[in-house]
Amino acid sequence: MASSNRPAEPTQSATQFLAKEFASTRFEDIPVASLAAVRRLIIDHVGITYMGAAFTGQAILAYAKELGGREEAVLLGDGAKLPAELAAGVNAQLCRNTDFEETGPGTHVGPLIVHTALAVGQRVGASGRDVLAAATLGYMLAARFHFARLNDWPRTSIVHHKTFAAAIAGRLMGFDAAAMARAISLAWEIPPRIHIGGGAAFSEKRIDPLALSSGLGAPLFGARNGIQAAAMIGHGFESVPDEIDQYLDEYDAEVLMGMPAPFARVEGEMELKPWICSRHSQCGMQGVDNLVKAHSIDAQSVSGIRLGLSNMYQKPWLNDPSPQNYWEAIYSTQWATAMILQQIPAGPQWVTPDRLGDPLSRRLAAMIEITEDPEASRAYWELDWLAIRGTAEIDIGGETHRTTCTMRETYGSPGMDMPEDMVTEKFRETAAGTLSTEQADRLLAALRDLESIADIRDLAGLF
Repeated sequence: MASSNRPAEPTQSATQFLAKEFASTRFEDIPVASLAAVRRLIIDHVGITYMGAAFTGQAILAYAKELGGREEAVLLGDGAKLPAELAAGVNAQLCRNTDFEETGPGTHVGPLIVHTALAVGQRVGASGRDVLAAATLGYMLAARFHFARLNDWPRTSIVHHKTFAAAIAGRLMGFDAAAMARAISLAWEIPPRIHIGGGAAFSEKRIDPLALSSGLGAPLFGARNGIQAAAMIGHGFESVPDEIDQYLDEYDAEVLMGMPAPFARVEGEMELKPWICSRHSQCGMQGVDNLVKAHSIDAQSVSGIRLGLSNMYQKPWLNDPSPQNYWEAIYSTQWATAMILQQIPAGPQWVTPDRLGDPLSRRLAAMIEITEDPEASRAYWELDWLAIRGTAEIDIGGETHRTTCTMRETYGSPGMDMPEDMVTEKFRETAAGTLSTEQADRLLAALRDLESIADIRDLAGLF
């Protein structure tokens, strides 16, 4: 969609510019803060992939193993080795299937970035530094495309994931700028899923297990398509050159190529989740958590709860006081609130059949009322993420406790990092169904020391 305020045409190819940047940036050129943010992202997403595998992996893992192929990369939660493109896609999808994954910059891109880098790294025997650099550059590329859009996000959202996956794979495969440009051009042309707002997906409680209403396509296919594109280029396939440049009427080329301090978008946009639910309701969750701790609230005594959130949380799958299964529970704002009221650590125990049948949890979820906060709605749709706010009110003993938190004041946001003990607890909780505490701690220590790993396949032995 063209914009009347669109900047002048660029004097150089955007495809070539981005390819050169991705291929030539050295590990030493990447700010320490950006590397630290992405290292934490990798830790977080490896953990939650185990949870996704435990609850949703049976069919996907069986499908992947039936396809089989070269033993290049490990399926988390299973241990089988499959071709990198297949392992990356499956692991990314299992990670996405938790609604516990990172959400910035506006694209739920973390699962694809992490698992593409890990899988292709295993395929080529890359070092931990190489994997970390490729993932960090992938996150930066995601930010560039997101903030360069001229269209109305997210109502019309072209899937970029396959392009990021191709760039990450191409870097780990050792592509120069010319090959990188061909890889991202080819990936760009693989048919995307187009997400148009409205219709049943917005008016009914319809839950798509591949990529609920995100407008992003399923990471299962985004990762596979991107790695396939890079692999084809690696074998001499010729793509149409400079393909991204054919679509610059949909992007601000100045932002796409000239974003000031581009790596600032890495640590400045990353939003990890301390709780299982939609990220921009978590300012409300933070308020609930703050009130429970400040007033020593006993969940049994609560007689009413109200949350003021953006109008996004009037959507039926997010405003669901009575979830009936795993998929409904992970998206239900009320269910997350009920878990936080009881101070149950976020992880698998939120969504087991026993928990979903628990009378107190169901009573609490059923009483939670969600209303629109117009200021929160404005911030949400203007992409002013950190200004989004949530209001929490809890009635107990004839008294009402009330507080308001912004996303800037919510754990997991830039400037409000999850403390290390929270990161450790989340990793242990989400990996617990597959790894023992000792195994989880060994893997966590290795991930925290990622740069010292000479061959990422040594890390894969801990998966």
